[in-house]
Amino acid sequence: MMCSEEKPEPGKFHPNAALMQGFLKDEQHRIVYEQAERYPSEANIQKLNSAFQRFYTEIQLTNYLTMTLSYYARNYSKQAAVHQGRELAVLDQPAGEEQETSKKDMLVAREDQTVYSWEQAIHDPALLTAIQDLPNKQKEYLELHFIHQLTHTEIAETLDISQQAVSKSIQSALRKLRSVLPKGDAP
Repeated sequence: MMCSEEKPEPGKFHPNAALMQGFLKDEQHRIVYEQAERYPSEANIQKLNSAFQRFYTEIQLTNYLTMTLSYYARNYSKQAAVHQGRELAVLDQPAGEEQETSKKDMLVAREDQTVYSWEQAIHDPALLTAIQDLPNKQKEYLELHFIHQLTHTEIAETLDISQQAVSKSIQSALRKLRSVLPKGDAP
């Protein structure tokens, strides 16, 4: 079934409690759970297990996508830093011994500089294609959330939209990505 039969020690947090709380937040899941509790037939228990397996698979896939996007974001930052020849230093110091230009002045984007998108750091062709097929708003929300590490609330405040709209859009984008990626890629 969903939880182990082990009883946690009094005063201790059961490791599956947060998972169960997340599962039971959904009204449909709560109804299926209550039916299985009240009427523990084979069919009701099977419905409960099936609903929980779908829920848990979605969590695993979301975690996989989060970790993958996070990895590619870090990789992108490293590649961009190497490509642009950046180094950590005091920005007001001259860029070189023979140059009078400060490093701070060199960081300002110029028209002749190439700007790279975060999508160029993704090496998995299926993931890249799936992301490129998303609407621009969803790509923007994913970038702000996973690359710039903004919360849904911060994104909503920045773009002057509701937090719910941001959350729904990000969840929709993740569902689209999950549906396109091969099933074997999920953990």
